[in-house]
Amino acid sequence: MVEPGVKTDSAPMSDQAVLRIVSAVPRAWKIKRLLWSMVQAIFYRLSFHTWSGWRCFLLRFFGAKVGVHCTIRRTSRVYYPWLLEIGDLSSFGDYAEIYNLAQVTIGSRVTISQEAYLCAGTHDYTRLSMPLVTAPINVGDDAWICARAFVGPGLNVGDGAVVSAGAVVMKNVPAWTIVVGNPAVPVKERVLEEHES
Repeated sequence: MVEPGVKTDSAPMSDQAVLRIVSAVPRAWKIKRLLWSMVQAIFYRLSFHTWSGWRCFLLRFFGAKVGVHCTIRRTSRVYYPWLLEIGDLSSFGDYAEIYNLAQVTIGSRVTISQEAYLCAGTHDYTRLSMPLVTAPINVGDDAWICARAFVGPGLNVGDGAVVSAGAVVMKNVPAWTIVVGNPAVPVKERVLEEHES
């Protein structure tokens, strides 16, 4: 018995499937991406670990909007700098990945911890051509994306929210809320203690 949707003949797939190899990215972006890949692999990645200012300069040179006093670890990765905005005093931990096929906006005083993954792209699985679908990500001020957390495309992580370690965020996260798990669910409100004098 043949399972539904399984092709049994040896004829080539439709032209839709062939479209998987066709890129809709403009040639200018491909050239910029190639240059950025080389700069990121050499001048960014091999820079001294405390040289966040240098890495911020490189990101800005390629079109990113980067606030002041940001801490950017040398092993972090950004796909398209020109689709990235970071507020003041924010940080990217080691191996944090910003796969920003669409705009990614990160507020001020945000921590993107080690190996966290912000993914602004997916594919339309309802079509054989699996076309790329991109959608922006917004992370509000004072939020924390913990180690190895995943934030999917088109989502908003509210001000002060905490996405716990290893959480998979596929829905918007309300402000000042802590979410955990896969899929991530709210567990409690984030309450700040009074500052010590």
